[in-house]
Amino acid sequence: MKNQNDLFKVLIIIVILLFTSCTNSWKTYIVKAGNHSGTGTLQVISGVDEIEFKFKTDSTWYYKMPANPGWNKIRGMSDGHHQLNSSARLGYQCFDDSVLVVGGYCYMNGVSPQENTDLKGIIDTIQPGKQYHCIIRREEGKYKFYFESKYWECQAGDSLDWGYLLNPYIGGDFTLDHDWVVKIKDVKP
Repeated sequence: MKNQNDLFKVLIIIVILLFTSCTNSWKTYIVKAGNHSGTGTLQVISGVDEIEFKFKTDSTWYYKMPANPGWNKIRGMSDGHHQLNSSARLGYQCFDDSVLVVGGYCYMNGVSPQENTDLKGIIDTIQPGKQYHCIIRREEGKYKFYFESKYWECQAGDSLDWGYLLNPYIGGDFTLDHDWVVKIKDVKP
């Protein structure tokens, strides 16, 4: 009888370990001062039309607005091998050194949001020290952004059966003079 109880306890422990190892946890990304990208490995995704994630902000999200501002990528998804073909990102900008806005921007068949302003838009403001939730869904030829209680959409480019998650990235033409810290919990990659 004792051996069966011991076996049962071991099985319970294994199930608990498997369950806790399968749950997504928070990952910290750091983009060092003067760099565009930082920590994080490329994660290829296949047959995925939706990503869902949470992120946390802090005071490192503030910066002095550069002469040529752009969006800073928080998280996104790409169809195919090159993100400029068809991809969607949730990004943020800092206005007047004190206002953080979050928005969506997309690439559609190689057309950038700089070439077609319908491919980018402000969704809401955000505050440091808070946690936010976002879903980006590819559906009906569009990328649909569900950010907290807000919604924004834009046209999507050609769809492929595979792609990859887009990690945090600063600027386009600019970098920050301090480290930027992003905490992300992927709910559904």
